[in-house]
Amino acid sequence: MKRSAIFLATTLLTTTAILFAGPLGKKHKNQLDSAETPALPEKPAVIVGAWHTWTASNGAQLEAKFKTLEYGTVTVEKRDKQIVRFPLIRLNAEDQKFAQACKSAQPGPPMNQEIITKAAARLDETILAALQQSNTVPNAPATDARLVRRLYLDIIGRIPTEAETRSFLADTSPKKRADLINTLLNSPGYTMHMYNWLADMLRVKDDYGKGARAFLYEDWLKDQIAMNVPWNSMVHQMLTADGKLNVNGAAGFLLRDAQMPLDGVSNLLTTFLGANVSCAQCHDHPFADWSQKDFYSMAAFFGATDEYHEDVFRKIRRLAKSADGPPMAKVAIYSLTSNAYNLVDTPYSHLKFPADYKYKDAKAGELVKPELIRWDDTAKNNPAYQLNDVKPSQLRNTFADWMVHPDNPRFASAIANRLWKKVFGIAVQEPVSDLDNPTAAGIPDLLVQITTYMKQAKFDLREFQRILFNTAAYQRQASEAPEDPKTYRFPGPTIRRMSAEQAWDSMVTLATGSEADHLLLRRGDVLQKTAVATDQINMETVNTMIAEMRNTGARLYAGAGAGGKKGGGTVNPYALAASFEGGKPQVRSGLVLTRASELPQPAPENHFLRLFGQSDRLVSDTNTTDGSVPQMLQLMNGPVQEMLTKGSTALAAATAATTPADKVASLYLSFLGRQPTTDETTKALAAMKDGLTPSDLAWVLLNSREFLFIP
Repeated sequence: MKRSAIFLATTLLTTTAILFAGPLGKKHKNQLDSAETPALPEKPAVIVGAWHTWTASNGAQLEAKFKTLEYGTVTVEKRDKQIVRFPLIRLNAEDQKFAQACKSAQPGPPMNQEIITKAAARLDETILAALQQSNTVPNAPATDARLVRRLYLDIIGRIPTEAETRSFLADTSPKKRADLINTLLNSPGYTMHMYNWLADMLRVKDDYGKGARAFLYEDWLKDQIAMNVPWNSMVHQMLTADGKLNVNGAAGFLLRDAQMPLDGVSNLLTTFLGANVSCAQCHDHPFADWSQKDFYSMAAFFGATDEYHEDVFRKIRRLAKSADGPPMAKVAIYSLTSNAYNLVDTPYSHLKFPADYKYKDAKAGELVKPELIRWDDTAKNNPAYQLNDVKPSQLRNTFADWMVHPDNPRFASAIANRLWKKVFGIAVQEPVSDLDNPTAAGIPDLLVQITTYMKQAKFDLREFQRILFNTAAYQRQASEAPEDPKTYRFPGPTIRRMSAEQAWDSMVTLATGSEADHLLLRRGDVLQKTAVATDQINMETVNTMIAEMRNTGARLYAGAGAGGKKGGGTVNPYALAASFEGGKPQVRSGLVLTRASELPQPAPENHFLRLFGQSDRLVSDTNTTDGSVPQMLQLMNGPVQEMLTKGSTALAAATAATTPADKVASLYLSFLGRQPTTDETTKALAAMKDGLTPSDLAWVLLNSREFLFIP
C-alpha cells in the first residue's frame, strides 16, 4: 500500500478531515422570466440517496451522505456538515459497490440539453445582432477535427489522445459535440484545468513564507471544484473561514495576505467584483470614482480580524535556534509555522485612517466605520445592501453576505465575464479587473445576458460554461485577436497560444497517455498533523511528530525558511511522486510527469511551466503566453522534447502502426488532432525514404507553430 494511503487509513472516518465553513447543500433555482433571456430550470440535488452508514474494512463506521467519488477517494458529508474523505479501498466490499453505484447514479449535466441549446441560441442572437451592426460576417463553423482539440484544451486543459480524437471523428451522431462537452465537463480533467485557472486568479502558492505551507487550501480548492460547489458558496466560505492554515483549508484565501491585509482587501475587490480600487488604497483614484475613504470603509469589514500572529512565529524561531539534532528536526519545527497563520475575529475593530490621510472627509488616525461601496447604477433599495448593525466579530460575515448576494451589482458579472474570456479568449468587457462601468463593454447587452445566466444557474460554473461551449459562436473558426479587444464582436473565439499549463499537460499526455488525469497530489492531510496549540510548541511535540511521520510513511516538506536557507522549499521529484493518490507518476529527466495542477504551486523558476509563462502568483492574472528563446530551446533540445521523442506513448503507438502512412497519420492525430493532408503525407513519406524516423517526425510536429496554438 502507498505511504499516503496508509496515512489516510489511520484517519479513516474521523473528524480530522477537511472542514468547510458552511453547508454544501444546493438551493433550487429560481424561475426568472425574461423576454431576452430564458429562465434555466431547477437543478436536482447533487447528494445521492439518504443517510448511509459507511463501514470500513476494519469495522469502523460513520453515518454520512455521499457527495462524490473522484480519483479513488470517497467524499461524504456528516450531519454536522463536516466533510470527510477516505480511500475507496478502505471500505468493505459492500460499501465499495455502494459508492460506485452512487457515482453512477449521479446526474451528469443537471440541465436538460434542450434548455442549454436554447440559452446558447439566445447568446448567438445577441452576437449576430452586434456583428450585423458592425458589418462583420460570422466565421464559418469549425471542422470536427479543429473543434475536438479546442474542446479538450478549453475544458480539461490538454490535447486529446490519438484514440480520443479517432473516436470523436468516427462518431456519426448529430449530438456528438454536445455529448463530448458534457463528458469533458464531468471528468477529472475538468477539475484540474479549473484549478489551474483559479489558482492564477487567486494567487495560490505552496509557501506563505517563513515555512508556512498552504497545501490544505490547495486540496480544499480542488475538492470544491470536484464537488461542483457553486461559486457564491465557495467565495462565502473563503471570506468567512476561521482557524489556522493547517486546520481549515478555506482559511487559506485570506491568510494568503495575512501580513498585508490591506493589499488583500484590494485584491479580493478586484478579483471578485472587478472593482478597480488599487490606487485608492493610498489616495483618491485619479481615473475612477473610488476615494481613499471608500477603500478604507470596505477594509474596515476586516478590521476586527487578526490573521498573522508574530508571537507564535517568534516562539517557533526560538525553538529552532535552540534545537539540536538532524535536519529533519529543523524541518519539523518550521512546519509548525502554519500555526502562526490563524484567522481570529476580535470583539473590536482596530483599523484607522493612516497618519498621512489628507482628505477632508475623515481625520487621520480616526477609527474607520465599515461602509459598503456603491456604483452609479446601484439602486437605493438594492436588497444586497439591507444590512443590520453587526458586532465587530461578525463584520466579515456581513461583508461576505453582501459580496455574494445575487443583487450585488458586480459579483455575478465579474465571474461571468472572466469565464467568457476563459472560453473565447477575450472578455465581453476588458480588462476583467475593471467592471466599474458595464456600459463600456464591447457588447453591453451580452454582458447583461451572461450575468443573468450566471444568477439563474445559481453560480454553477460548470453549467454556465456548458452554455458557452454550446454556442454557435464558440464552435466557429477562430479569429485573430484585435489590437483593441473592445472592438471584438465575437464572430468566433480568438486564436490563442496554449497557456503554460495547457502546453505542459498536453506534453504529459503525449508522453504517458491519459493516465495523468487520475493522479492526484494531496499534501494537506499531512499538514493537519502540524496543528498544535501555542503552549504545545516544544521539542516534545516535535519529536512526537517526527516519530508519527516515520511510522506512517508521511512526509513533511521543508519551507523556504527551514534551516534559514533560501531555496529550502525545493522538493525532490522522487519524494513528490510518492505523495500521490490514484497511482504514482513517472519521473523522467528529473520531471514528474503529472498534470500542472498536481505539481508545486507555482513551479520552480527553471521548470517548463515557468519558462512558458506560468504566473509567479504574486499578482492575479499575470500568466503570459509571450514567446521567448528559452521556450524554443526547451522544445528543440530540452528534457521535454527528449521524453516525447524517446519512449513516449504517442511515439510508441506510431511506431507500432503497420505502414509508413499509418505511422505519419498516428503522429499527426496525436500532436495536432487531425489527419495529415495529402501533401503532408507525401512529403513525410518521401523524407522517411531518406532516413526520417517517427521520432524525427515527432520532433518536427512538436516544434511546429500549429502544435502550441488553439485555432
